[in-house]
Amino acid sequence: MRQPMKLVEDNFRRPAGWAGRAVGHLMAVQHRSLTEWTIDLMGIKPADRILDVGCGGGMAVRLLARHAPQGRVAGIDYSPEMVAQARSRNAAAVARQQVEIRPGNAMDLPYPDQSFDHVCAIETFYFWPDPLRGLAEAARVLRPGGQVTVTLEMSREAADPPTALQRVFGRKFTERQREDGLHIISGAELTDLMVRAGLRDARFDSQPRRSLGWLCARAYR
Repeated sequence: MRQPMKLVEDNFRRPAGWAGRAVGHLMAVQHRSLTEWTIDLMGIKPADRILDVGCGGGMAVRLLARHAPQGRVAGIDYSPEMVAQARSRNAAAVARQQVEIRPGNAMDLPYPDQSFDHVCAIETFYFWPDPLRGLAEAARVLRPGGQVTVTLEMSREAADPPTALQRVFGRKFTERQREDGLHIISGAELTDLMVRAGLRDARFDSQPRRSLGWLCARAYR
């Protein structure tokens, strides 16, 4: 059983091949409610410019574009399979140049300073090799007053006492992810990292009983 689970978990980190494509489609469905919650908290305006870091299969890009019909949405991912899938999922918006999908890495964003009103990372922060550097990169490409949003489905904000899902699945899964180097953190830890990266007015919202503890932190340049 561990081998199939490892294949799935490895493809959460960097989707590749047939398994990666399948995971991309699965996450587009599974994370939709988390993404919609995030977008509601972001306060997007119709003409905003938005960057989705680690866009995966492109579902978040599609939803962001609907909230910024006069703006522009860019998505980056370091998986070639996810770049292709996101471009396909957003083909009409790409054709009319409202959406751009590019290969890219959170540690070295392929955009100049002050390019965006929003930078978001939904369910990708765990995998950043240097979270502080990634947040500083997000701040760099923000215009003054712009907002960084980081959302996690698995955090230390999980319910106490835990839900049935968290009791049965959460502890073993999160412990294994920590062993593999994932960043499982609290809202206070995440907002502290944002401030250390040069952002201001950091705060977070949580849904402790959703999945393994939904967490959404926002801060401004």
